[in-house]
Amino acid sequence: MLGFLVLLSSLNLTSSKVFHTDPKKADLERNAMDGSLTFPFNTVSDCINALRNPGDECQIHEGTYQEEITISGLRGTENNPIVIKGFGEERPKFDGTVDIAPVDGTWKREGPIYYGKISHEIWQLFFDDLMMTNARWPNANWSSKTVFDGLNHWAKTSYSRSKDIIVDSGGALQNSGLDMTGAMAVLNIGSWNTFVARVLEHSPGVNNFRYDYKNAYGDVRNRMKHGRYFIESKRELLDAPEEWFFDKATNTLYFIPPAGAQVTESTKLRGKVQTYALTIKDSSHVVLKNIDFFATTVRAIPSFNEWKYVDNIKLDSLNFIHPCASKRMLLLDEVTQCTKVDGRKRMGVQRFDSGSFTFFNNTFHGADGIPLTYIAAQSRLENNLFTENDWTSANSQTKDGGHSTIEARTLKDTVIRNTLLYNGEGHGIRPGFNPNVTLNRVEGQCWGYQQNDGAGIHLTKRPQENAHIERNWVHDSPKYGIRFDSSPGNYGRLGTISENVAFRLGAGGVQMKGDYHKALNNLSFDKQGGKARPRIECSLCVWKYVRGSTFEINRYSTVYGNVADVANGGKIWQNGRMVHPVTVRPMNGITSNNVIDRNIKSSLQDPDNRDFRPLNDSITVGPYPYNPSSKSYWIPGRQLYKASSPVPPDGATLVTAPHRDSLMWLNGYGCETHDVYLGRDHDIVARAGRSSTEYLGRVTGGNVMYLKERVVVGTTYYWRVDVMCHGKVFTGDVWNFAT
Repeated sequence: MLGFLVLLSSLNLTSSKVFHTDPKKADLERNAMDGSLTFPFNTVSDCINALRNPGDECQIHEGTYQEEITISGLRGTENNPIVIKGFGEERPKFDGTVDIAPVDGTWKREGPIYYGKISHEIWQLFFDDLMMTNARWPNANWSSKTVFDGLNHWAKTSYSRSKDIIVDSGGALQNSGLDMTGAMAVLNIGSWNTFVARVLEHSPGVNNFRYDYKNAYGDVRNRMKHGRYFIESKRELLDAPEEWFFDKATNTLYFIPPAGAQVTESTKLRGKVQTYALTIKDSSHVVLKNIDFFATTVRAIPSFNEWKYVDNIKLDSLNFIHPCASKRMLLLDEVTQCTKVDGRKRMGVQRFDSGSFTFFNNTFHGADGIPLTYIAAQSRLENNLFTENDWTSANSQTKDGGHSTIEARTLKDTVIRNTLLYNGEGHGIRPGFNPNVTLNRVEGQCWGYQQNDGAGIHLTKRPQENAHIERNWVHDSPKYGIRFDSSPGNYGRLGTISENVAFRLGAGGVQMKGDYHKALNNLSFDKQGGKARPRIECSLCVWKYVRGSTFEINRYSTVYGNVADVANGGKIWQNGRMVHPVTVRPMNGITSNNVIDRNIKSSLQDPDNRDFRPLNDSITVGPYPYNPSSKSYWIPGRQLYKASSPVPPDGATLVTAPHRDSLMWLNGYGCETHDVYLGRDHDIVARAGRSSTEYLGRVTGGNVMYLKERVVVGTTYYWRVDVMCHGKVFTGDVWNFAT
């Protein structure tokens, strides 16, 4: 289940009114509903329309709402914003779907396929809350997450001399026996660019197809040799459980239920019919809080021709579940419309007079596209969770610099304590200018390799200046961990990458292009899957030249106190070709006090289980300098109301017993006091109190509990951390690890 943080503080509002919406309680016969708790409004729209003054609130009671509302002309203040929120601890839900049933009352059936005419035009389908997958080839589905798997569930392209021809590599298309004409193709043919196009011409048994090429794509042919694609949204492709197809010409829905599922009178089918539940215009100092969005989302946008704009909008503790979906099923190739906040006052790039925005403690899960885009003068993205978003990366309509899970265009960007888990885009966090990217955790970015190129944290040229990338964990991805990127002769400067941990990464850990940068006290090791990195690759990559370029980089960059298994200055090229046998340069720049050791993991406590502390004082640099009595161990990522992110991780099976001298965790949000329990029986630890023998003690002001006795090899341990905060006790989950 996706958790969310329950905030315990309230806004200090004065001279304000509180209005309520509660359809379950509203008296529809009473013409003078005033929005009071006694006589609440029936609709959210009525509640919002009643808001007039700074500090006013619209409190929405629990229920499902299917309204589509434009919010305009609201003017709160910094100390008294206008608030639209869930009532008390309740979480109302905006739902962008409608019930789907055959117009004649009965689904027809042909083999495994059910079909019938419906009364709505839909572009996403849910079967008992499971998102169904557009009929496609090669097959993949959402429940198994194979839709993210570009290596095994996308077809491969081969080089083509024609811009509008895709040639399949290996004959899979030819052997499919399918006619793809009229279907929609998702094409990763631009490395970090993925496009959508209609298949114009194809015949069964032919190993290539012609697609609706757009001149805007630019020359992407050089990338086709390493490209990938899949084809979807045609009736003939419907052949597997969890797939569906909608024929918009006849309004007929076709679907195959999930494996083992039956279509009965109780089956709940719902189709997406809405893009945005809430649109905010011409408003400032507005807070949306404690609301859920299912198959719909929010946007805040300017009206340039009317000189109206949005400023100081805060999204606080909102849950966005499947917030957006492409319209490929309707044969449209447009980029998916998703959560977006645009603070510009005029067309063009963001400026210093653009709006400022805060995104705090929100969840974005299962978006079919970029889950969050913001354009601002200043922005703060804090304590948010992004999981399993964007399984196509089809976010380009022209050849461009690529996209990311979090799309930021700001003049001052703060990105702190966010967690990104197994999202599909090639890049995870791609901040705006003057960024502070601190204490974020990025795991499994582009794990299915659905795009070439990419990094968990990626900075292009201009955002590198005055950038501070500090204390992040980036891991378990085929991409780079942290990357200062640029093209030959066009480099960034003056960025700092410090005290980060980048591990189990395919392309490399930390890569730094440009000059006058600083790489300080980072730790980087291992290829994806925990494999040792070859000497000719690099976990810490401070290059002197980019491939065959003769333009020197990093000549004046500072590289100090880093710890890595393999570090170098890049492979040597001559006359435009890589030298063979492959040879690498030493790291470029001003280097000192770096610890480079191919067996570096043996000098750390238990790095495979996220304990990166040095075993002894032979390592006094890096993100965790040796300190055997430290009460704190920084752990990045989103904080919950309870303890989370245990070290050793929950379910770890190969914990190194001789090195396990302590237990560590991420504290509850805003909390300093934690009680710790440890034992060998799950149920006993779950019930244990402070008088139990399992009680180890209380930790205040830190997050490390040192063990009085070492753990025993070959034993499973259970432990729990309770949070004491705001006069309440939040009982922790029972975690386990085995030695």
